[in-house]
Amino acid sequence: MIERRRLGDTEVSAVGLGCMSLSNGRMVDHREQAVDTVHAALDAGITLLDTANIYAPSWDAVGHNEALVAEAIRTYTGPSSLTDILITTKGGITRGDGEVWGRNSKPDALVRACEESLTELGVDIIDLYQHHRHDPSMTYLEQIQALQTLKDGNLIRRIGLSNVTAEELDLAIAELGSADGNGVVSVQNELSPRYRADLDVLERCETEGIAFLPWSPLGGATHAKDVGSRFAPFAEVANEVGASPQEVTLAWLLQMSPVMIPIPGATKPETITSIMRSLDVVLSNEQFGRLQATEPEHTSMYPEDEPRSPLR
Repeated sequence: MIERRRLGDTEVSAVGLGCMSLSNGRMVDHREQAVDTVHAALDAGITLLDTANIYAPSWDAVGHNEALVAEAIRTYTGPSSLTDILITTKGGITRGDGEVWGRNSKPDALVRACEESLTELGVDIIDLYQHHRHDPSMTYLEQIQALQTLKDGNLIRRIGLSNVTAEELDLAIAELGSADGNGVVSVQNELSPRYRADLDVLERCETEGIAFLPWSPLGGATHAKDVGSRFAPFAEVANEVGASPQEVTLAWLLQMSPVMIPIPGATKPETITSIMRSLDVVLSNEQFGRLQATEPEHTSMYPEDEPRSPLR
């Protein structure tokens, strides 16, 4: 049986499926393959599916990925129980006419975005709603309070945060409570061999029992295939344990923390098989130490010129 890890008041598979890549590029014209990939994940026992309203091929197709996930769930006839599936989506980033990107976390905007996500997903309540990214026009406290409005309105069951700093996470915990009280139950920040700037956030999540869902755990779609060549120890350890560098990377993340739940992407069913093999990769302390000692390529979450509003 697949390993499970805590996410607030429930448990999910130790690895999830990041669904964004199913709505990008050539995959837009291969919807059957995209649905088959989600079905393969469900068959394998994956119970966490990650999407967002802005995961779409264009600004006028917002909700595309949510609708695809909904279709995959609706058409699934495999052996796994759909009652175990937890779908998480996000709101707070906007895409407008002509691909104008922005942020809007005002209460009425989040309610509107959440209601649209409910429609796309075909559900009455969202299992886990994650605030996608900081809105610099507001204080972070105001944004957190807007999330609570969604929960109070029975639009969402659980609150998560994405692209959050340790200081922002502390503020959110102070306002909403932590995982044990069904306050902040998850954080979705970038973490991979090439990006490890948020280890302080991971440490805080461990202290509070908050699930940490690293996005782009293999370094992103354009870098995932190169993880072994960009970081030689991952290829070396892969040869030693009889796995691929990608499988070793996921195993490394899983071993890094008991609250870690990687959400790698996939665009074909065969990739799901590889993701599942990572759960069986056993790293010795020496091998894990070698991977930990590699130097990441990026050290900052936000560009220096991105405006940041006061927390309060």
